[in-house]
Amino acid sequence: MNIQSAFLAAALTGSDNDNKMQSRSPFATLSHAQHSILASLAVVSCAQTDDPCKAKSRVVADDKYCDKYWECENGQAVQYDCPNGLVFAGKHRGVTEGCDYPWRSNYCEYPKVQINPPIGTEHCDWLYGIFGHETSCTRYWTCWNGTATEQLCIGGLLYNENAHSCDWPENVDGCQKHPLCNEDPNGNVPLGKSCNRYWQCQGGYPRLQRCPAMLVFDRRSLRCVVPPTDECEIPTTTLSPQEEEENSRPGQQQKRPEYPDGQPGRQRARN
Repeated sequence: MNIQSAFLAAALTGSDNDNKMQSRSPFATLSHAQHSILASLAVVSCAQTDDPCKAKSRVVADDKYCDKYWECENGQAVQYDCPNGLVFAGKHRGVTEGCDYPWRSNYCEYPKVQINPPIGTEHCDWLYGIFGHETSCTRYWTCWNGTATEQLCIGGLLYNENAHSCDWPENVDGCQKHPLCNEDPNGNVPLGKSCNRYWQCQGGYPRLQRCPAMLVFDRRSLRCVVPPTDECEIPTTTLSPQEEEENSRPGQQQKRPEYPDGQPGRQRARN
């Protein structure tokens, strides 16, 4: 059965069969009349999509949308969505159930587009993906189901947003070493008058750090020590986030892998 027949069957089958097929149909919550209208539209939009039931893999890419694909189930074509931020990559390929990052897929070239809108969380533009760090050129975020994990480029490399990977500094525009770290590219630098915050230079790139509880930053030894020091007494209160961040950034740097265990479940396509 081809995709056109599958849609027409979902819209025109009698009530008994209709109930059975609606459990598999992306139109399960619609009335019979709405089924007929949407089925006609779907036939027009999916007319060029291969029938997954005739494919050896039983799975095919959608004709128009990178983040949708079709799978043959019980002789019928059923449409699925890739997890948010991923696109179809082929059966048994990609980071999860046939879906992968857009830049690694061979099924997401113009004029195809991602139809599902991004779902953003803290540090993640999409639920799944790799994104640049907001303040560091040597770090980046890997996002898995909306949970961000901070990663570090080692060996003097920087995160290249265009390549989605760590790269040589000369290939990363807008990420230049900061004058704050000129004296010691891997040393510590005081942060204004702060007693518990300081800059840690990593290969010439500064990163904001905090001393452990009850310790203060010593401007002479450039490390966290037991107070008091010449400038800092024993800490009694904790600064608010706004007070800590005040005058804390030496200058914004340009934005933008290993994942935690677990696989996202497949998602039926939403119409």
